[in-house]
Amino acid sequence: MNQVEYLEPSLAQVVERIGTRYVTVVGAPRGVEVPVSGPAIHDPLSSVPPRPGSMVLLVGLTAGSPEAAATLRGLGGATAAVLRADARDAAPLAEAAAQAGVALVALESAMSWSHLHTLVEETVLLGENLVAAPGGDLGSVPVGDLNTLVNLIAETLDRPVGIVDTQWRLLAYSAVPGQVNDDLQRDVILNRVVPERNAPRETRRLLLTTGRALRFLTNAPYDTADHTIWRVGAGIRGGQEPLGMLWVLEGRDQLPDDRLVLVEEFARLAAAHLLRARTARTADRERHGELVGQALDGTNPRTACRRLGLDPDAGIAVLAVAGLSLGADDPPGEHLLDGVATYFDAYRRSAACVLRAETVYCLVPTPDLTALREIAADLVRQLGRRGRLVAAIGGRVPAEALPRSRREADLALAALRASAADPGATAGSGTAGTAAGSGTAVGSGTAVGSGTAVGSGTAGGPGSAVGTIDEVRAAATLIELRALLEDHPGLLLHEADPALPTGTPSSGTPSSGAPSSGAPSSGALSGARSSGALSETAESALAWIESHGDVRAAARRLGVHPNTLRYRVRKLAADGLDLSDPQTRLVTWLRLRLL
Repeated sequence: MNQVEYLEPSLAQVVERIGTRYVTVVGAPRGVEVPVSGPAIHDPLSSVPPRPGSMVLLVGLTAGSPEAAATLRGLGGATAAVLRADARDAAPLAEAAAQAGVALVALESAMSWSHLHTLVEETVLLGENLVAAPGGDLGSVPVGDLNTLVNLIAETLDRPVGIVDTQWRLLAYSAVPGQVNDDLQRDVILNRVVPERNAPRETRRLLLTTGRALRFLTNAPYDTADHTIWRVGAGIRGGQEPLGMLWVLEGRDQLPDDRLVLVEEFARLAAAHLLRARTARTADRERHGELVGQALDGTNPRTACRRLGLDPDAGIAVLAVAGLSLGADDPPGEHLLDGVATYFDAYRRSAACVLRAETVYCLVPTPDLTALREIAADLVRQLGRRGRLVAAIGGRVPAEALPRSRREADLALAALRASAADPGATAGSGTAGTAAGSGTAVGSGTAVGSGTAVGSGTAGGPGSAVGTIDEVRAAATLIELRALLEDHPGLLLHEADPALPTGTPSSGTPSSGAPSSGAPSSGALSGARSSGALSETAESALAWIESHGDVRAAARRLGVHPNTLRYRVRKLAADGLDLSDPQTRLVTWLRLRLL
């Protein structure tokens, strides 16, 4: 393998990498070809000078800050200072920066400081700072080409090699003729993830914190007492950020100790490739996600679908995937998007995905929802090994109707979360499932999933992790109604009947006012919820309604004598709540279930 020379990028290269539309060099007393050693955050409370050659980020300062000029004069030894300001506003400070021999760079966009810090750090770790002889690739490998890299490492070490991310998901594996994978390696390649029993947290912690190549036994069920299989692992880090792990299959014959040092060098080289690949993937994902967002929101959906490679006239459904209870070391969000996108790529299934809040939305062409449901069930099974996931599917529609399919997926997701939160809740059981809250807006911005759901639908039974809108339509409709009620507090269903008292509902005290006719009285059921539970009177009304007036069945559900329930129902009627009236029953049931 060619030797790699690590060079610091110039200020000009860093600015080019960040983008001239984001940063502008206001003044450069030593020119723009001076090297940059890395990013540094200015700390006004520290007397320690900045690292030589660093690009200092002046967080909290603006061109109008009184201390800005003095701060710039004190940055001697640094290469550049970045100030959030318009280039014209920053120009008067160029002289102060020149006195310290520091270039002044204006950050004119809304780019966050953390994003800028990452870009500078990545540029120093890779890109123009890595020059391989005789070409411009990283270690004679095209930048970001992980498959070529692992093949090169495997040929050098004469052992099969693989790279996984921090969640043990496979990123690349070697395929060198003559090198034989063991059963674990084959399982990882087939499933795209290391089995949980062979992916201990402590192993990952050791590799990502020690910076050394370490040797491990493969362990059961892949090796036995008379057939020991060894592996060498090394953590891959980009600066302070863990990126993944490099694994070398030794088998029975261990590598010489001097080769372990080489594994560590390969891990450092892999970091540069991973960072470049991630940067390219992030840029592509942002463009991709913007198109998916346009389709979901109904902004030029046909054009967006065409640019995504999807037929706008074919049936497309929105698949929403979210977490219920991820493990403490399995962060949601970007990792979930990575997993879903990798799943579709691995199985060559056409889909376009985007992350919004903590939910991944995918546009999936499908001949019918049954086929997509099978895919979603397999996806949840594959990705949900270290945390519970739910997947909901909206209707199959043409491109113009994708906002409707997305809305249906949101509602179905809320219904599935309600079912998962209370698997025993079924329509008519008297126990309302509490929705976990998806935090996704429906329609005009009313949040769904934050309230009470009724029943679990028929998505594979109570507590199912996957469902289509048709399977959970009843529960989803009630969630939607509740959201509409919360968005319209002036509706009659919220109001108490002024003709009835608001005392204890089970006291049986007659009303002093004239009873209303036809409409249910909120007063008769006032105090229906006490500490989140239904009152005795409200439970009696709900049981009677959901048992279709069968007093004995309702009494068994409540655990009371039938005559006791008959007495309560008569008292409700005397208070103005006549449950024999169909409209009264409907409105009462909605109020008890939704409010």
